[in-house]
Amino acid sequence: MPNQLPLSQIRVLDLSRVFAMPYVGAYLADLGAEVIKVDTHHIPFMDTSRASGFTGGPFPNNNPGELYWEQGGTFHTLNRGKRSLTLDLRSEEAQEIVRGLVQVSDIVLENFTPRVMARFGLDYANLRSAKPDLIMVSNTGYGHSGPWSNFGAMASSLEPTHGTGAFMSYLAEGPDGSRTPEDVPKKMGNSYTDFLATWTALTSIMAALFQRARSGRGMWVDLAMYQVGASFVGEGLLDYAYSGRRTRRMGNHHQSMAPHGCYPCSGKDEWVTLAVRDDADWRVFRDVLASECWDIMDDKFGQASGRLAHQDELDGIVAGWSSSRGQYQVMEELQMVGVPAGPVLNARGLLADPHFRSRSFFEPAQHSAATGLGSREYIGRGWKMSENDLRIQAPAPLLGQDNDYLLREVLGLSEHDIAALLRDKVVGDVPEGASVPATVPLGEQVELGFIVDWDPDFESR
Repeated sequence: MPNQLPLSQIRVLDLSRVFAMPYVGAYLADLGAEVIKVDTHHIPFMDTSRASGFTGGPFPNNNPGELYWEQGGTFHTLNRGKRSLTLDLRSEEAQEIVRGLVQVSDIVLENFTPRVMARFGLDYANLRSAKPDLIMVSNTGYGHSGPWSNFGAMASSLEPTHGTGAFMSYLAEGPDGSRTPEDVPKKMGNSYTDFLATWTALTSIMAALFQRARSGRGMWVDLAMYQVGASFVGEGLLDYAYSGRRTRRMGNHHQSMAPHGCYPCSGKDEWVTLAVRDDADWRVFRDVLASECWDIMDDKFGQASGRLAHQDELDGIVAGWSSSRGQYQVMEELQMVGVPAGPVLNARGLLADPHFRSRSFFEPAQHSAATGLGSREYIGRGWKMSENDLRIQAPAPLLGQDNDYLLREVLGLSEHDIAALLRDKVVGDVPEGASVPATVPLGEQVELGFIVDWDPDFESR
């Protein structure tokens, strides 16, 4: 059908929590799939992005409110467009409901350690018997085989095991004044590996759907996040495998390009990145700076080897030039002559950036009146499709908002059965044991170094 969303006939059962697999479900919902998030109303087992003050924010105006489990921006980003069914998976009744939903679904997402799903009888071997053509993604830190398979994992513990920490660190001034790698490795960023796993899982799901359409057979995707991370290490790993050389940590420098890095601009905490790739780039770059920076004409910078040998001096010249200009001005001057450059955008810069805005990257979702959130913008996708009007289909669901539809209409349970589930607290739409999470005032967060700054008038801008 014209303009039909690509996955409009696909149903997804999302048993996952926190970041990687919930975000997969959000993308699938954007593509038109019906995604059922298996929530719970028992606070100790609730998705921490919904229930926790630590991962559940940010809250509007830093205030969780009485319905804090419906307020957190992280949960709304990762679960937009989904339905919510609350189940206490510790109960046999809930496990049977999951099996029933599997029979009428196409895809299952889960990110428990291997022993959990097997204990519930919801592992792939068991679910496949109920749905032979099932596609299931099991996302774990270390996979379902090998000596580490039952280890839990977070991004901060995964990064050392997939090697990226060995390559991440800044340069510091050494005893002789030269810049040398810091001793302590650094992590890449907030939950970086989770989002690598998100995009990898999406690729595997599309491949599995394609194979199923051809063969009628399902697929189990055993996704090990630390392996996904290792696949992004790149040339440093290959360099050692081929030549035994260990790549040094080099901050924002590059092995063959100079200047290459991040340089200050005139605004408060404003920066720009640039890369001079070769001698042709160097000549036009030098000409842009020459009228203000005569030192850049020195013959020692004429060849790549000289620029690499005098990177610190060259960085100082470039920083002196860039610091007199705004970050967009630097980008535009250099891009005009073909030198790659771009501003380092913070959150405010991203939301206001004219290019993001022109491509409608931030997409609105109208929330239920019960939340008091109104219309809010969320991160969209980094791609468009010419034949489909892809967008965020709906906000994240209220806790248990689709219990009745899923239990009664999809599974055909009777009034008596649903009443028993409510009585036994297998399902529900009000958290059991809820308490409003504490928040740290924004001024104190600045003092503690949690955030750089905050804008009290942001909503009026």
